[in-house]
Amino acid sequence: MKSKNKEDRVRVNLSPTSINRYYKSPLLFYLTYIAKVPDDTVVPVCYGLSGNIVHDCLQRYAQREMTPDEAYLYLMQQWTDKRLNIHKDINNRLLDQTDYLAAISRGMRIIEEHEEHICEETFSFPFKQNEQIVIGIKGIVDLQARHKASKQPVIIDYKTSNSVNTGKDFDRQALFYNYLVHKQKGLLPSSTTFHYLKLGVSKRYCFTPIDMQAFEEELHILAEEILKQGTDIANYPAGDIDDLFNAKKQACLNELTRRKTCELTLVPKSIF
Repeated sequence: MKSKNKEDRVRVNLSPTSINRYYKSPLLFYLTYIAKVPDDTVVPVCYGLSGNIVHDCLQRYAQREMTPDEAYLYLMQQWTDKRLNIHKDINNRLLDQTDYLAAISRGMRIIEEHEEHICEETFSFPFKQNEQIVIGIKGIVDLQARHKASKQPVIIDYKTSNSVNTGKDFDRQALFYNYLVHKQKGLLPSSTTFHYLKLGVSKRYCFTPIDMQAFEEELHILAEEILKQGTDIANYPAGDIDDLFNAKKQACLNELTRRKTCELTLVPKSIF
């Protein structure tokens, strides 16, 4: 196979979203991050839009760009601008704006318990590559700060979901944020807390340097697997594509149909 020029190689970033997508459906990972095909299936957008508004309000508040009242007004204005009075959830209902106003209030109280805020910092660095694909590491940390009482550095992540996720995907997300800070700043936060702002509950993680080493090894294994599979869609198993939020569902189904057709054409015909 002819090697690609450096500028022609596919560029892929490993992030909490892309890693979890790969583990769930390598095919969807391929279509999203390697082939970069357009969306073809309508999915609920209200959750992402409302979550982004809450994050934006809290970032502006932490940076002292807004007072509490201004943050509330900003959310209500964005609610209209983003058409959240039209977009419905998976139950065909509108989101309750008051739940998100309460979420901002809880988030602001959390912010006030901390100092030396660093908001929405992007971490990005190269990781592995071959003649076809360049893999980087990239992530955005909601808030890095120092807890006023303990004086310890911490990571804070805001969640606006309706339940506390106990799956490995969220554990991996917490690991990833710590890995970013540890790798580029040479420090390991004392804790990482996911604050479920609509629920008023939190989930706390603490990691060690050994955890960081093990996670980096996992990333190397994953990157090597992607490099080995390359840019051939046939190398990527389907996995679970039946996700309500799979915006490339039709592309997945088309590929599965193509594979089935290829299998049928390769089956020897009966002599009888």
